Amino acid sequence: MSRAEGSGIDLRQRRRSQTRAEIVDAALKLFEDRGVGGTTVEDIAAGAGVSPRTFYRLCGSKEQAVLDDDEIAAALGQLVETIDGSMALRPQLVAFWRARMADLEADAEGHHRYLRVRRLISQEPALLAAALRQEHDRDEAFVTALVRATGYEKLQVRALVEWLSVLIRLAVEEWLCVTGAGRQEDLQQVYDRALSALEGSFRI
Repeated sequence: MSRAEGSGIDLRQRRRSQTRAEIVDAALKLFEDRGVGGTTVEDIAAGAGVSPRTFYRLCGSKEQAVLDDDEIAAALGQLVETIDGSMALRPQLVAFWRARMADLEADAEGHHRYLRVRRLISQEPALLAAALRQEHDRDEAFVTALVRATGYEKLQVRALVEWLSVLIRLAVEEWLCVTGAGRQEDLQQVYDRALSALEGSFRI
């Protein structure tokens, strides 16, 4: 591939990412103002300044407009490639998600957007259903990749991944409660508290 071809691909990718971000912003504002049920794909496309056709090229549905999972899926794929087979799997996955929380905390814009999305998910049944389906599909792919990479029994890996999903959900829901009450606490700290609570629950 020539340098010019590579630059062209990078430019297209940047434009795609920018358009995707504009769609997310438009969808978030409309969902917050009108609710998911009161918003159409055409409304979101108009708010983002794109055609419905462009919207569907980047998003499968109006709910998916705010549930971008590509970056997380890519990060999980990279994690699988770097798993250390000489170490226990669970601590590596716990550390991965803790680092993800820290990265999100450090990204002020992404942090604010994520908070808005999670609040919407807690209020909108259609969005919650779409988020749970997305999480299920992502976890299934992650389990398959981990089994292939580590050789562990699938049921064991599935149990671990499901446990982590509960941990993340607990952390995010607690974080929403904390911020909703006007208190400030790092997401990473909330994650650590949720981890302690989840581990402690096996002793009660």
